[in-house]
Amino acid sequence: MYSYVRTTCDALSRSGLLLAAITITAAVGHAQTPPYALFQYSSLTASASAITATMVPVVVAPNVTKYVNLLLQFNVSASGGLTLAAGYSQEIPAPPPLTSSFKAGLYVGPSGVLSGKALIEVAGPGVASGGATEWTLSSAAGADPCTYPLTATWYVGPLNSEHPLTSRVTAAGITSTAYSFGTSVSGQCGGLNNNWFANALIGVSQVGNTLTIVSFSSGQHDYSTPQSQITYTLEQ
Repeated sequence: MYSYVRTTCDALSRSGLLLAAITITAAVGHAQTPPYALFQYSSLTASASAITATMVPVVVAPNVTKYVNLLLQFNVSASGGLTLAAGYSQEIPAPPPLTSSFKAGLYVGPSGVLSGKALIEVAGPGVASGGATEWTLSSAAGADPCTYPLTATWYVGPLNSEHPLTSRVTAAGITSTAYSFGTSVSGQCGGLNNNWFANALIGVSQVGNTLTIVSFSSGQHDYSTPQSQITYTLEQ
């Protein structure tokens, strides 16, 4: 499916048709000034002479992003040239991505864990491949080097074809709907790393200012129930 889209775009280039709005590689690797679109984070599908771009992030101002779905229909001339059909492209507002109740900021772990120096910074929401909503965390300044997870990324939304971890969550037999799923990495800190190793499968949930992170992994294997847990509180 995606190779067809690339082939179609190559054909458009050869025909001399300039489609600035669908330059997939635009804006990769360097900063931009809004407004701009991020087609590389959308989902592209093709059928006959049509291309559909779903959940295209459009940054209209710093920290302000809207999402659109685009339909492009093409006419093909007798010589094989492609032109946009009359009335296209068609833009349809896409539903805003889910952000759940997650909050960005500095979080502190329990006072009895790592002498109260389990500190993390949560950032988001961002946009992942396919338009999924992405949140990240990393250890904060002054954190104990054994803070866990040391880094993590998780995705908000249903476990469908666009979610990066659908197959892994399904294979583990996890049926809980209380979490957003992602992966984490912890430092080399003894037994902790048994549950928070590189690419460990995690579930994240937030109620108010309380962020709970569980690991579904242990000894390099995934399980259907949490194997380890830590709860952080947002600093006010």
